[in-house]
Parts: sequence; C-alpha cells; structure tokens
Amino acid sequence: MSKQRLVIILISVLVLGLSFLGLNVLENNAEAAVLKDEQINLYISGPQKMVTLLENEFEKEHGDVLNVYHTGCGPLRQKVWTEMMAGSIQADLVWGAEPIMYQALRDKGVLQQYKSAQIKNIKEEYIYGDGYYTAVNARYGVIIYNKNKVKGDKIPAGWSDLMDQKWKNRQVMADASQSAMALALTAGLYQIRDNSWDLIEALDENNIRLTKQNIEAVARIENGEAEVGIAPHDAVFRLHKKAKKQGVKSPLAICWPDEGAISVQRPIAIIKKERNSVQAGIVREFVDYALSKKAQLIANKFGFITVRKDLSLPAAVPKEIKSIGLDWEYASAHEGDIRDGFKEIMFTN
Repeated sequence: MSKQRLVIILISVLVLGLSFLGLNVLENNAEAAVLKDEQINLYISGPQKMVTLLENEFEKEHGDVLNVYHTGCGPLRQKVWTEMMAGSIQADLVWGAEPIMYQALRDKGVLQQYKSAQIKNIKEEYIYGDGYYTAVNARYGVIIYNKNKVKGDKIPAGWSDLMDQKWKNRQVMADASQSAMALALTAGLYQIRDNSWDLIEALDENNIRLTKQNIEAVARIENGEAEVGIAPHDAVFRLHKKAKKQGVKSPLAICWPDEGAISVQRPIAIIKKERNSVQAGIVREFVDYALSKKAQLIANKFGFITVRKDLSLPAAVPKEIKSIGLDWEYASAHEGDIRDGFKEIMFTN
C-alpha cells in the first residue's frame, strides 16, 4: 500500500471519528439541555440526613429533577431576601425557616398561589396562608435543661420561671438578630407576655448567653456550659438519638411550659417566576409530596411535628401537649420592631 493511500485512509478514519465525537457531544449537550429544562431549584433548611432522604424519595419517582440548596434557617432567610432585593429569587421552591419570612414574601408579591389537594388531610390550626405558603411541619419552642444539674423542684415549670435570678449566668438561647427560629421564638415570648418585653428583659438581667444557632445553644446545655435554655424541641430529639448510637446517655431534658410550648411552623412556598410546563408540574408535585404521608413520616423521624390529621406526634413529644399558636400576621408586620427590641435589650447594656 502506497504511503499516499495510507495517509488518505488515516485522514478518513480521523474525520469519521471526529464526526462521531461531535455527534456524541451534541447529543450529550441536548440531553443536558433537556435535563435542565426539567429541573427546579429547592432551597431548604433542616437536618442534612432528613433533606437527603426527602430528596431521594421524591427523585425515585420523578428522576433527577431537584437542585437542592441546603442551609440553616437564618442563612436561608438571608439568601432568599438578598436575591429578592437583587431582583430575582433563584429558587423555585422554598421550604423551612418560619412563617414571618413567608408573610413578608407574600406581601412583596413574589409567591405563587397554589392550594394542594393534600390540604384536606391537614389539621385546621395549620391551614393558613391562602395557598401562598403552606405549613408543612412544626417545631415547639420549649425550655431545655441539663438534668444532671437541674433536678426535682428546681426544674422550671414555665416561661415565667426563667425570670428568676437564680438562673443568672446559667441560661442560653440563640440570637434573634442572627437566627430566624430565635426571632420567631422571641416573637412568641413577646406575645405570650401580652406584647411585653418583661421576659426578655429578665433574661438579659440574668446574663443569658447568646449563640448564633439554636443547635449551639442546646449543645452548651448538653455539655454543661449552661443549665437551662430556650430552643426548639427537635434538637434534643436528634441529640438523644446521636448519644444512643454512641452508647452514652444525653443529659438533655425538656420542660413543656405550663403556659404552652410555642408552635413555630416550617412552611413551603412556590416562588413566582416563569417556568415551562414540566417545571410547573414538578413544583406543584413537590408541594403535594411535602404534605404527603411519606414525606411527613421522614420528617417525623427527625422530631418534627406533623401537620396531618392521620399521623401521630413523634414518640418524644407528649400526646397531650399545650401549645401556643402565634399571630404571624402581627409578627410579620412588626418584625423590625421585634428584632430591634431584642437587640436594644441584649446589646445596649
């Protein structure tokens, strides 16, 4: 075979190979484009394991359709608000934090109304938001204490007990100027005292320590740095499970206040934006899924309170519990005042 003919054959093979390669690249790009057109962005807070389980279960039926951004309640609120102020919230769905944020987003006109068919299965006290946002599960703000240090009649019975000076330098809670959940709890402590700051002022006089996140506050009670604190109940639930796996016992215990635990819901909402028909269907299906038995049972395992009529409370929560539902309309309308009031009390002395 002549060298000239061999060169021609090699060039032909190379051209053919490049053609196939180019075709594959085009096909892969086309597949990626199709996949992107089917995906939605979910911003969510909560334990990482819970978020992963929720994502995996949904995608078993729908394919790889979720781009998940997972963070804490405070950072979630900050990200959503920052993007809105910049001109466009990148999320399609937001799930987590507390109702104050969703009230504000609704008032700004950035939420899409959707009333899930699952609403018929939801308890009456959790049906609000008129479809602009929907309560998916809840957390109870409670008094948490270290049972190795606080025993018998020294265990606080209610919120007012925390005003006693015997707790000076022994209390902890998250900073309401940094934590969205702590802001909601502060709104609750303000409302249950007939819109008075007296409880917060007493906590400040007792030199309550502030942490960036609620889980940090609970951890300080667990390790004995503090003896009592204010935080959501589910943190104790998960730390108990963690300690059990490690073969140790956690000293954490919960006081369910006589006045009532503060019920703070975790809503879900669809951001108003342009979507194709596939994406529009997925966001609605995900809201339905979040309210379904399957998703509720996953959250239940991590201590969250179900909103469904046909499911029970987590095992760690008393069956007969007194809870306080907050006026979220008021809390949202006075959010700035509540945050500023907390900061003025806690940081001006």
